[in-house]
Amino acid sequence: MSAKLKLTTRYLLREQLKILGYVYLMIVVSIVGIPLVSTLITRQLTSQTILNTLQINLGFTFGCVIFIIMTFTYDNFKLLIQNGISRRTYWRARVLTVIALSFIGDLVATSYHFLVNTPLQHRTFTSGFNHLFYAQLYGDFFGRHNLAGNFITNLIFMWLVFIMLGLSGMAIGSIFSLLTKSVRRIVFIAVPVLGFVFLAFLVNLIARFPSQVSFEGTAKFLGFLAGYTGQSTGVTLNPLMPMVTMLVISAMMGAISTYFNHKLKLKNA
Repeated sequence: MSAKLKLTTRYLLREQLKILGYVYLMIVVSIVGIPLVSTLITRQLTSQTILNTLQINLGFTFGCVIFIIMTFTYDNFKLLIQNGISRRTYWRARVLTVIALSFIGDLVATSYHFLVNTPLQHRTFTSGFNHLFYAQLYGDFFGRHNLAGNFITNLIFMWLVFIMLGLSGMAIGSIFSLLTKSVRRIVFIAVPVLGFVFLAFLVNLIARFPSQVSFEGTAKFLGFLAGYTGQSTGVTLNPLMPMVTMLVISAMMGAISTYFNHKLKLKNA
């Protein structure tokens, strides 16, 4: 790793950690503030209100955060490119930042689940693991009693999820950075509208021709990506297939982001 790449990665990671810290600070404020607001309204503070507030899914929160913050492309590009950092170095530093930040977010979310949520719900470590998203879908693949193997696989699985979300944010952010403000506004309006129109068309089509519309092929393909093995009994979901799928999607998003990253230019305004 070159000195410029190391310094750029360190700078970007520090900036993203600051944003993540602000998000977690807002969560702490919410944990304290919601029970207080509830007390003012109901004039009583119950332990259940506090417990419900503490039971936050940090994994979901972090997934949203890393996707959003990685869409912010231009400001750091402008700063770094004016300080002698090439587009290639900037892109590589962002990818390394996504990987490192995803790992940190994964550890924090997992630690919060087992150190806060699990004790609050009076569950054992095993029971707490079984309530994870990964365990509910893929916990039987390596055997429910193989807790160590399942725990490590869960960490890797969620790490890949966050990396995929981060790189997807990079790809979208790189594309949007090339658009003018007016075009971005049009896209923000057009995409939801077109999505709603397409959904309405699809629902209408199914309602009019229920016997002629078949999603069996699509369902099988999605099941394959999710790791469905086709077994009628026993183990039915294999976590390795979605992990490979996430790696492929991450590679595609990385390729898209690097292509548009090389087309970024400094704007006059």
